[in-house]
Amino acid sequence: MSRNDTLHVFYFNGLGSGKTRHREQLAFRYLAKHGIEVTHAPIDWRSDEPFPVLFERMTKLTQQELKKHGKLILVGSSAGGSLAINILGRLHDKNISAITLCSRLRLADLPWWDRRSLKRKAYLGTPLASQSFFDSVTYCSKTTIPKLTKQDKAQIVIVQQWADFVVPRQTMSIEGVQTYGVPALGHGWGIATGVRRLPEVVKLLGLG
Repeated sequence: MSRNDTLHVFYFNGLGSGKTRHREQLAFRYLAKHGIEVTHAPIDWRSDEPFPVLFERMTKLTQQELKKHGKLILVGSSAGGSLAINILGRLHDKNISAITLCSRLRLADLPWWDRRSLKRKAYLGTPLASQSFFDSVTYCSKTTIPKLTKQDKAQIVIVQQWADFVVPRQTMSIEGVQTYGVPALGHGWGIATGVRRLPEVVKLLGLG
């Protein structure tokens, strides 16, 4: 693949400080070998930055990256997935696609014994609380998804694994959006396998 054929990914990380982790660095190098250039938009999900401010900041950065490259794929890992969908839904741009990796995108009523509630996984009420993650999923579920157009949905692929012990499967999907299954069990393994399969996933978007 020539330089002119390189695909450009704007990557939103999951819960954490936003620093590029070693495993993410390895993933970016792997993707570079397959013609996918990654720019990490570091997000500290546990900072005091309110979600509306984070959303606006990342939307503007997305627009800058799009202007630079002409086409852009937003890839959201775990907590980053709802933000990727929110930005795509805000911009409604035919040159922006989105891929979510094992991400919580919708609210859902879970049985009383299921400990994977959004409030619990956002660690609200603890020193590790991520109000912005909680708000991003809530906004995605209540505001973004209902307003996605048919064209928007055609520009999204949702990556899911066989089973996830962190994110309930029923919160990962969006009606009318294609999913891509990866042979993995667990949240971390699902994301890792999804990254390895990204060169195949982008082809579902008519890219690559």
